[in-house]
Amino acid sequence: MMRYFLTGILYIVFVLLSQESSHAQQIADSGLSVNVAGSTVSEENSALDYTVSKTVVRGFVTSSGNEFPVQLGAFRLRINAEAFLLEVKKYIDENAIIVNEDGYHKVRISRNPRPGVPERKESVDEILISDKSQDTILPASDTLQAELIAESDSTVIAEFTSVESLHAAESEQTPAGGIIFFGDDNPWLKRINYFGKSITFVNTLIIIISISIATMLILLVVILLNRRRMERKEKLHQYLLENYQGLIVDYLFGNAKPDDFRPIASDNYRRQVLIDQMIDVSKNLKGEEAKKLLGLYKDLGLDKDSIKRAEDIRWHKKVKGFRELAFMNIKDANDVIYKALNSSNDILRMEAQIALVRLGEENPFEFLSHLTRPFSLWGQITLHELIVQHNIPVPPFKQWLKSANVSVAMFALRMIREFKQKDAEDEIREILLRPEPEIRQLAVQVAGDLEMRSTLETMKKMYKNQDYNVSLEIIKSMGKMPDPSMMGFLKLVLDKEDDVQLQIEATKAIENMGDEGVNTLVKLMKSEYKNYNIIVKHVLDRRIS
Repeated sequence: MMRYFLTGILYIVFVLLSQESSHAQQIADSGLSVNVAGSTVSEENSALDYTVSKTVVRGFVTSSGNEFPVQLGAFRLRINAEAFLLEVKKYIDENAIIVNEDGYHKVRISRNPRPGVPERKESVDEILISDKSQDTILPASDTLQAELIAESDSTVIAEFTSVESLHAAESEQTPAGGIIFFGDDNPWLKRINYFGKSITFVNTLIIIISISIATMLILLVVILLNRRRMERKEKLHQYLLENYQGLIVDYLFGNAKPDDFRPIASDNYRRQVLIDQMIDVSKNLKGEEAKKLLGLYKDLGLDKDSIKRAEDIRWHKKVKGFRELAFMNIKDANDVIYKALNSSNDILRMEAQIALVRLGEENPFEFLSHLTRPFSLWGQITLHELIVQHNIPVPPFKQWLKSANVSVAMFALRMIREFKQKDAEDEIREILLRPEPEIRQLAVQVAGDLEMRSTLETMKKMYKNQDYNVSLEIIKSMGKMPDPSMMGFLKLVLDKEDDVQLQIEATKAIENMGDEGVNTLVKLMKSEYKNYNIIVKHVLDRRIS
């Protein structure tokens, strides 16, 4: 959610900056004509620099004939007009005014009062009517002798009296667009130097900072409230666990009755805490106490809660339901557990396997015949620990050596080796010829570890057509169960193979045959020089071994 919030803020900033740059470009591209003393000049986005002469202004006042107002200049920006008006009023008192007309701020000299006649200030409408009704061309003597500092492109540059006026003019040139309380005419903004940044940009930053601070405060409040809620919940949970544990122990030893649990079972939260505590106690119970606790579990209807969780769509709810059913030895939902046996979720699949082992009394490992998904190595280790810790009867794993599921066949091989099921020798000799190289390699290793000598001849025949790993494992297995009948084969490997590791393992296998093997190696060293002589010396050196 925070990512979307930040994305929205950045988008607003981008839009506002785009509008600002577009507006500034429009102003820069447009020129403004200013009529000063009958001359037309261009006003661009730069400030005006001017010098007003007292003689010139007084000349306008006296030459107007006391009949018509005289326009001294027109400005697009009002601040420029006000600055010009301040200079003019130094010489003509109160006779100069600003009139808004055609989108421009025009500075004009109003009529002088006649002697003996009271002064009457004309309204803006009268001035506009006067300007429209009469089109008088002033004589040459009535022109304003203003000193203009002009550029080659006729741009009039105004000299502002202060840096604050420049920034205020810029704020009026690029208005803030009425963002919250920062308007165009806010005097507070006009008195502050923003280091050349537009009001819109500054307002946007202020808004972003304000929103960020508000968001941080809200998140802080939410985090503190949530932390407090979690602490209170944890304290309540610990308190209930201690009370329920004592109550369960009292029930098992006859000091409590099932009715003492019914008020607890009426509340969903406390009901779940009670289930967790009963499962925790059941881990250390056997015999009559375990049956008594199971009876209480069913009497309170807690088994229905576990079955409901096992049937839930959400996988984590299913896992919790499977565990509760497995620990309380409730078999009513075995069909649901079997459906999860081949789930695409690794955790759910492993929990289903563990639950079926705990719930299957006659054949706990029957699920191996129905498993089509890969049986993970972690699941195999967990299952082995479960067998050892809970004394689960070990089945003859040779029945799964021919399973189409490669992981199941490899698990069966590992369990045969772990529980030393040597009666599976015939089946192992058969699977040495399976097409899967990983099964062949593990089968050769298991046969060597359990010293299944009937597999030696099969290994000898299959050696030539195997990949390197399987071939190396065959030589190692022959060394684990030394047989003089394999002497010629091992000497051939030592003489013909180019791989050093194969030669070393073949030499070790010959040495393991006792005195006969050692004498054979000594003869090989004394015979014609071969590249394996150094290998034989290395193996026979007792200081190394």
